[in-house]
Amino acid sequence: MRILVVDDDKSILKLIARVLRDEAYAVDTASTGEEARTLALVNEYDGIILDLQLGDRHGFEILQELRRHGRRTPVLLYSRRADSDSIVRGLDAGADDYVVKPVSNEELRARVRTLVRRGAASSRVGEQVTVGNITLNRLTRRLTSNAKEVNLTSMELKLLEHLMLRAGEIVSRSELHDKVWDMHFDPSSNVIDAHVARLRKKLQQAGSSVAITTRRGMGFVLTPSAVSP
Repeated sequence: MRILVVDDDKSILKLIARVLRDEAYAVDTASTGEEARTLALVNEYDGIILDLQLGDRHGFEILQELRRHGRRTPVLLYSRRADSDSIVRGLDAGADDYVVKPVSNEELRARVRTLVRRGAASSRVGEQVTVGNITLNRLTRRLTSNAKEVNLTSMELKLLEHLMLRAGEIVSRSELHDKVWDMHFDPSSNVIDAHVARLRKKLQQAGSSVAITTRRGMGFVLTPSAVSP
């Protein structure tokens, strides 16, 4: 799942991004309202964490503009303002949640899980996706094969999640760059191939009935396959 975090305090921005990446989210960041607006209108996000007091624009303005453009991405507003008028105004403007700064890492994780759960509930995919004998819970980030848990790194989980959502279809390297890695990733590196190779090995060791095939010059495709005896 991909999250956009918006805050003009770069230290807070860095902290929140690290907390979410540790939870296996792909994270994009923006430190200005205009940058946030552009990213949110161009990319598909599973959730947006939006600070209200930005240097160039108010968070309410950005939220209202996204809603006017038909963007239904779940939005969590957060601010140092704890007055009921601000909270009511934010929720009336189309926010899904409102949290007052400072917020603990534990509460932030819980709020984000609730946020993306709302988005998953309104999508065709939902919280859980299954291909062959493997099942991924997109909210708890738990992968099972034959009902046994498979341990993957956060990046491996994000990679597998996207391949599972596109099972049977060819997924290009450029799409993985856009959807799985954040916008600072160098697409010329061999990181994607290295992660695919490790993911293949772990799925095979877990006895999974899926295969990740490389289509030369095109990308990768995940399909169900027979488990070797």
